[in-house]
Amino acid sequence: MCGFAGLIWKNGETPSLASNMLERIGPMLHHRGPDDGGTHIGKGFAVVHRRLSIIDAAHGDQPMLADDGRVGLAYNGEIYNFRELRRGLEQQGYQFKTDCDTEVFLAMFLKEGSNCFERLDGMFTAFIWDYRVSADGDFYLVRDHLGIKPLYLYEDENKLVFSSELLPLMAAGEINLAPDPIGLASYFTYRYTQAPYTLFKNIRRVEAGTYVKAHLGRTSAWRYWDLPMNENSVTLNEHEAAAELKSLLRKSVAQQQMSDVPIGLLLSGGLDSSVIGAICADIGVSMTSFSIGFPDLNEFAYSKEVADKFNLPHVAVETSPEGIANRFARVVAAMDEPIADPACFPLHILCDEIKKHVTVVLSGEGSDEILGGYTQYGHVLESPPMAQREKFEQFLNFSWYFNRPAPLKQKVPPSRLFRQRIYFEERSPLNGMLAYDLKTWLPENLMAKADKILMSHSLEGRFPFLSRELVEFASGLPEEFKLDRNGGKTVLRNAFNNELPKSVLSRPKMGFSVPVADLVLHMRDRVYDLLESSRKGIFADFLDHDALRQDFEDHYSGVREQPLWLWTVIVLLQWQEENAKR
Repeated sequence: MCGFAGLIWKNGETPSLASNMLERIGPMLHHRGPDDGGTHIGKGFAVVHRRLSIIDAAHGDQPMLADDGRVGLAYNGEIYNFRELRRGLEQQGYQFKTDCDTEVFLAMFLKEGSNCFERLDGMFTAFIWDYRVSADGDFYLVRDHLGIKPLYLYEDENKLVFSSELLPLMAAGEINLAPDPIGLASYFTYRYTQAPYTLFKNIRRVEAGTYVKAHLGRTSAWRYWDLPMNENSVTLNEHEAAAELKSLLRKSVAQQQMSDVPIGLLLSGGLDSSVIGAICADIGVSMTSFSIGFPDLNEFAYSKEVADKFNLPHVAVETSPEGIANRFARVVAAMDEPIADPACFPLHILCDEIKKHVTVVLSGEGSDEILGGYTQYGHVLESPPMAQREKFEQFLNFSWYFNRPAPLKQKVPPSRLFRQRIYFEERSPLNGMLAYDLKTWLPENLMAKADKILMSHSLEGRFPFLSRELVEFASGLPEEFKLDRNGGKTVLRNAFNNELPKSVLSRPKMGFSVPVADLVLHMRDRVYDLLESSRKGIFADFLDHDALRQDFEDHYSGVREQPLWLWTVIVLLQWQEENAKR
């Protein structure tokens, strides 16, 4: 796992200050790659890379150039099928100098150009420059199929600036940081900001399954992969489907063992992480497992039962609302951008312990979004018939999003906030909800949370349920294999019915629960300081400060309790204060 940032000048010339700009933004990525770093300055561009050595630690330095120097790559992530791709290239005569996936990525691009992106199975973002066709160069910025890794792009009339994180862009210099009301409204609706928006007009996210090509100062976005329209294409019976799912998961977990450093497991005791633990035991892999909880809100009994069953050394960490409040500013700073998922905070605390043992952790994220694991799916399907638009609004409400005007002075048309609704509308109800979450919640909340918090500790997260092959298979399963009268993830429960403890198989989903109401209560004094400082922050001219104050006073006086809404506001105000001087 790594991080990179750089600039492309639209006039094709490299200014003398290029190295100074890299020196400014490079150190801000050090936590993403403390093991090594490199820079490259070429005609019309400059890039800096930081490396966290996971595979072939002695080699694979980046940026990596082709032998003739006309093509180069700066890359962040892991290509899990790189050995398979490497064998194919070797059969065609390609001779490799390293044993790392970076060289395979570069070789694939040299052979197939942008067509290679679809063939990569993993999590990745990359910056590629190519001077083979044009002396002016072609530049590519690409993000993996499901958006597991983030990539941000700033553009004005003179330059492009790109980065694995948002804050280096803000510090690059000569940057127009005009706030974007659409991005702010998106955050106040979803508790995170949906792609392609950010909180700033001139900064956008490269979307999942997409690459941006820049040539002669012009940029264009190209989607190389999307969620397949293959409903009910899997014709296996329920037993055959369960066996195939198990086989694909086993393959994914095995592929994700590639590492020269220790690997661990985030083990909540829920179905998804327990499945990964079972597979690791089955393929002969022993790893330390980790869990976290609160004194009166935890899953320790379940995680311990699973760890004991599969002989996994286990570390359980207990925290408290006071502990989270005490490191509130530190965690918001680690987020890089506001993400109002309360689970960021216990995860940050847990990472302190994880770092003592391993460098890579496996996680069960993604299972709910491909196999129907969230309770809101059942609530929507059980509701009375209604128009499709009303059904979509109901789905958003059950998803704990906010169906209320954003506290902004400039109003944003609702249509601008539902750009991905087409994924809901063009499929059956359950598959529509799954597709919408896979395009929005998964990349810009769950994966963003994991990337920001884990990388702030120089840790890598891996997600076996999100292999491309597995996602495409799950998309084609009949709906009743995903969600039935007994709950979600039916086919997954059937696949591991004989391996997992009955208590894990039958228990309702708990999720990474956090006592938000207690947290907001502990933050009360801090809240009013943030409200006051918000009048001088980056978003001061956009926020309706009086409306925000009224919301807090209503909550604390008992007139209208709304802890998750207040938590969402608090995170944004804290992030604004942290970055007020940029």
